[in-house]
Amino acid sequence: MSEEPMHAVMMALLTATAGCMLAMAAGMARASRPLVSWTGVTFDLAAVAYAIKLWNNQSHILPIWLSAPVIAVSASTVGWFWLFVMALFEDRIRIRPVMLAPVALLVVSMLAATYLPAPFAPWCSIIFNATQVLMALHVLYLVAQGWTGDLVEARRQLRGPFLVTVTTYIIVTRGFELLNVFGAVPHWYLLANAIVLCLVCLAGTLVFLESRGELFGAIPEPADVRGLATPQRVAARNGAGLGLASSPDRSSPDRANLDRAVKADLDRLHNLMSTQEIWREEGLTIASLAVKANMPETHLRRLISDHLAYRNFPSFVNAHRIAAAKARLSDPNEARVTVSTIAYDIGFASLGPFNRAFREETGFSPSEWRRNTLCDSSPASDEA
Repeated sequence: MSEEPMHAVMMALLTATAGCMLAMAAGMARASRPLVSWTGVTFDLAAVAYAIKLWNNQSHILPIWLSAPVIAVSASTVGWFWLFVMALFEDRIRIRPVMLAPVALLVVSMLAATYLPAPFAPWCSIIFNATQVLMALHVLYLVAQGWTGDLVEARRQLRGPFLVTVTTYIIVTRGFELLNVFGAVPHWYLLANAIVLCLVCLAGTLVFLESRGELFGAIPEPADVRGLATPQRVAARNGAGLGLASSPDRSSPDRANLDRAVKADLDRLHNLMSTQEIWREEGLTIASLAVKANMPETHLRRLISDHLAYRNFPSFVNAHRIAAAKARLSDPNEARVTVSTIAYDIGFASLGPFNRAFREETGFSPSEWRRNTLCDSSPASDEA
């Protein structure tokens, strides 16, 4: 293909890419979870800036006062994708300020690579592309790590085909950009990049355009309360009158609306978790729990998600563990038992994950919880 037709095709592809990302942003804006919504929208808008940057690299039509902000915003695309994945698949409710540091590094290194002279520019470009590769690899790790424990079927289906495709695209294109530092990029790369980018964004639009609550991690309403009137439903979701506030199991003890088979399954699961305390087993998985409960794994996933309102298996198990930890930390007779001992006793393999899970559940560290409940300024603690 000659240079002029190729240029026209690239412009059309990049225009379509920008349109797809704007449509995806409209879908993300309707997400039920604020963190998923704003990180997703920011990622989409940064991707639009990336398409505009590629377009300007060919046309050179933007003045420098406008091209610099476009370059800065486009440089953050992979960083916002990384934050979006963590918000969506790790069910985070907040982003710590330190997590914005890699995004800032991408912006600074890209601007330096663009405007600094040699020999600084190539090294800044290497830093920029290497950081994106590391972020993409971390996304792949998150996708693989949480796949088995995800109880939301829409997210389980999304993890594989779409996110692996996106992260693979990021890794491959960053490899070509690193080659470009040494002047070795093939002549067909620019057109191929525009084609693949357009296809990936089109696929993303088809997935995200309709902002489904289940996909974006909305907490499903337990089946036990779906038939109640609105005020009663709100009270039931908050545990009022149904005994939910003190129990990690979010199902109602009054389950008249459930069929006999589901009741029996919930009773069996409750016996395993609350009576036999199987959650104390270190490394408990949903597959092993399904075997002990004598039910198919897919059925167990739906049972926990639809009737107990948990989005992932670790949060379901940790709810029981943290409930036990709170009881022990509040017991004056155990005031001198170390936090680490309690963490190991309730099934955590190390202190760090226990501290994070406890803080996420209560808003306090284990030591702070103990001080607040015992009014003791010097409890035994070895919190990391």
